[in-house]
Amino acid sequence: MKNYKQTFTITLEEKTGFMDLTSDVQECVRRSNIRDGIITINSMHTTAAVVTAPCDEEKLKGFVEYYQKLTESAPEELRPALCHQLAGGGVTAAIIDGEISLGYTQYVIYIDFDGTREKSVEINIVGE
Repeated sequence: MKNYKQTFTITLEEKTGFMDLTSDVQECVRRSNIRDGIITINSMHTTAAVVTAPCDEEKLKGFVEYYQKLTESAPEELRPALCHQLAGGGVTAAIIDGEISLGYTQYVIYIDFDGTREKSVEINIVGE
């Protein structure tokens, strides 16, 4: 069994925003030389999330707005962490024949609810 790990550093210019990580994740799978296994992609911060979602700017803006609306009654300093809890910290997926197994319109998306500072996303791959 092989293991592969890579950490990305991400800084968004906006307070809230998102970024498509799908091609970066697939490149990690290629570099790992693991053909079949499991991959996890995790935000290493409590104010950011990694999710699977359509790579559609309007839909992603809608997700962020919805998370913010759900947390609007919470104290301001807790809202980014609560958004993280709602969205989820990470994604786990299968790797089959050297490709991450995603649905037809699924992309790996990083969402930051408290941006403008450096944050990390960690990718771990285990398999053969």
